[in-house]
Amino acid sequence: MRKALLAAAVATIGVVGLSGAAAALPSGPIATPQPSIRDGKVDVNGVRYHYLIASGRGEPIVLLHGWGETSYMWRYVIPVLVARGHTVIAPDLRGLGDTARPAMGYEKANIARDIHGLVAALGLGPRVTIAGHDMGGMVAYAYAAQYRDQVSRLVVMDVPLPGIDPWKDIAATPRTWHFRFFNVRDLPEMLITGQEGEFIRWLRSVEAVNTSALTAESEAYYAASYAQPGALRGGFEYYRAFARDEIDNRAFALQPLKIPVLGLGASGGLGGTIGILLRNVARDVKTVVIEDSGHWIAEEQPQQVIAALTDFIPAPN
Repeated sequence: MRKALLAAAVATIGVVGLSGAAAALPSGPIATPQPSIRDGKVDVNGVRYHYLIASGRGEPIVLLHGWGETSYMWRYVIPVLVARGHTVIAPDLRGLGDTARPAMGYEKANIARDIHGLVAALGLGPRVTIAGHDMGGMVAYAYAAQYRDQVSRLVVMDVPLPGIDPWKDIAATPRTWHFRFFNVRDLPEMLITGQEGEFIRWLRSVEAVNTSALTAESEAYYAASYAQPGALRGGFEYYRAFARDEIDNRAFALQPLKIPVLGLGASGGLGGTIGILLRNVARDVKTVVIEDSGHWIAEEQPQQVIAALTDFIPAPN
């Protein structure tokens, strides 16, 4: 089921005209045919990465998904960026989706090195715009902080950064109970294995505001993806790397980013707080709150996310 849905997504992800992008997007998981979007696999940093890619004009845009998702989360965003003429790449991150699941290496700075290797392997660059949601947002910041002369713009979507204020306050709230649970080695795997689909569906539902956006197709896809052998462990290792991420991010923040940075916060998630925390790591920060949305903003309110991205990222020449 999961591979069939991915094949359908790659084959039929579509172009939504920019004039209608903010007003009306398809309610289902797929739009109209766009054969220029394809998928592939390549070895980078010792890991075999799966990715979606569309070749266009100008500087590439790298889209990084979060936990509880895969590159499939960008199914509404990619077609509009492609229609606008952008080159777009959306990988499945280390340990998730159809990318390999090694036992180690889930520090966000290391995964940023994965993505940098992927960009190089595909012959993209020399500069990119990088956008990430949830764990992908943490990786996107680590990428921008490590490869400062190779990033033009950064977008971080509804996620705090370990070690960056108000990280401790956010991590101590009841809302982030899963930070602590997932950090316990082996216990979450033991309790959830065999019920991955039920757990993923439940967590995505409780973190959503616009639950109608979580379609039968999307939830079946994610449930099957996280039920693959090793996928739960790979996902939880992102949380188990937070202690190292805190150290890395505090060091990165000593030199604030000079590039334009966009923070997208969900009204039912981080909201405007994302702008507060990003101003601790960057000098030029714009904040947009995505209304009537929980954590899964690109799926719950794709029109608003697309409008924010296309306003922030210049159209290719």
